[in-house]
Amino acid sequence: MSDGLLAVYSDPGQVPLQRFHDWYEQEHIPLRLQFPEFENAHRFEAADGLRPGWLANYDVELAFLGTDRYSALRARRTPHEQSIVENLATLDRRIYSLDYETGPLEGEPQYQVIVGLTSQAEDGLLDWYRTEHIPLLLQIPGWRRIRQFRLVQGAGERILTIHDIDDPAACDTGLWKKATSTRWREQVMSDVTSRSRRIFKMYKTGQRPPAGWSNPYTPIEEK
Repeated sequence: MSDGLLAVYSDPGQVPLQRFHDWYEQEHIPLRLQFPEFENAHRFEAADGLRPGWLANYDVELAFLGTDRYSALRARRTPHEQSIVENLATLDRRIYSLDYETGPLEGEPQYQVIVGLTSQAEDGLLDWYRTEHIPLLLQIPGWRRIRQFRLVQGAGERILTIHDIDDPAACDTGLWKKATSTRWREQVMSDVTSRSRRIFKMYKTGQRPPAGWSNPYTPIEEK
């Protein structure tokens, strides 16, 4: 199991949407999944009407993100990829370390509820999560895996919790209201200094390139 998460929020901006998707699926993701240290790549589309509208999550061995092999992917971009990156409205890259995981997930996540929190009393926040809040959430039908991460690099809150669920309607149930309206939660939230909450729907899972794959956008003179 990977111990890191690379999360990249993006918006196409001046890049036509189909070109944006083609770049991700034909060049950007295969370049990463050619390395076994990248366990997977999942792309999500915003389901809450907020921006950025797209998210790519990669489960990855954290140490690999500090290697020359990985750094070369960004330092030696093809002209095609460089032109895409320069014209995106948003490219927000964040690295996290996995801190906790519970709950079963069979197959791919359908929706993700992503909650970021920074607290003046972090130990108390995590104690509440793991002692009260998470057990209550896992009683909700369709509430699957829950993972917590700590921010290593990038913008965002220090603690990131990703909930894999079948449908956002789970957040309208009595069980969800019970899980989010306890006295302990009220106490813990009084120490929170920054928070965010997003909901994303699965768009597509990246495919690992076949043996012998080469980047189709590499200039001919470099092949």
